[in-house]
Amino acid sequence: MRNKPLESLLFMKKITSVGLILGCIVFLFSFFVSGIKGDYVLSIGLSIMISSMILFGFGLSLNLMEAVSDRSTS
Repeated sequence: MRNKPLESLLFMKKITSVGLILGCIVFLFSFFVSGIKGDYVLSIGLSIMISSMILFGFGLSLNLMEAVSDRSTS
């Protein structure tokens, strides 16, 4: 039987990895875009990376709270 918190952490890790890779691609693409659009693309790339990091942090803290509450009830 697999551990449920471990599965959800692996899922969050995969989602965060995809978000970081996509954010890095958009961030690097922003250096090749000319004009005012470059600033918008740069901010979109950075916001994708930051939001995926925040998502991982929230997922990690929720899993930790679940693990602590399961230990205290058993």
